[in-house]
Amino acid sequence: MSAKVSQVQQRHSSYGQERTFRGLEKFAIERRLSRAHNLMAMLDPDKQNTVLELGCGFFANNLKILSEQYPQFAFTGVDIAVTEKSNEKIDLVAADLQTWQPKASYDAVLSLAVIEHLTEPDQHFALISACLSSGGFAGLTTPTPEAHRALSFFAALSIFDKAEISDHKAYLTETGLRQLASQAGLEVIEYERFSLGFNQWMLLRKN
Repeated sequence: MSAKVSQVQQRHSSYGQERTFRGLEKFAIERRLSRAHNLMAMLDPDKQNTVLELGCGFFANNLKILSEQYPQFAFTGVDIAVTEKSNEKIDLVAADLQTWQPKASYDAVLSLAVIEHLTEPDQHFALISACLSSGGFAGLTTPTPEAHRALSFFAALSIFDKAEISDHKAYLTETGLRQLASQAGLEVIEYERFSLGFNQWMLLRKN
């Protein structure tokens, strides 16, 4: 395994595998997931769209919620470790995101709080593009640079997972995200800061 693979992946665990979320951390997760509805709104509700989440977490909790709200869609999740399949609407794949390549294209791709853990964010944008069908949409969240001190403070108080926060490799600016998207052939059609400006959301389209 590459030395550049994140500490989280080196210990062969996925988000949520070793810790139960609570309080403010759970609220932050819910706020990120709420942005996924912006992506779902771009899809044809009468079509059996395929939706992929990169870095879905061990239990794929986001996909479980989305599969209940959008039962007509087919969902796939990828992470370094995943639980045994517990939902017939969700296909889970255990794989390293920095080496995994898709065998099919998807109508939509989600990447929620993933890219800040990677040393080569350009490769992650390229992966998002490779996973999307022509005209497909992607949604991405990542902390803003201003969030660094706040997250470190909450981690020190054990409000947020210390290992997850210490594993952050970079806090990308809006300009940096837009440049990475453009390099990957993705058009930014929506940008928003949320959670008091500590998080950011991008809705992308592959032309």
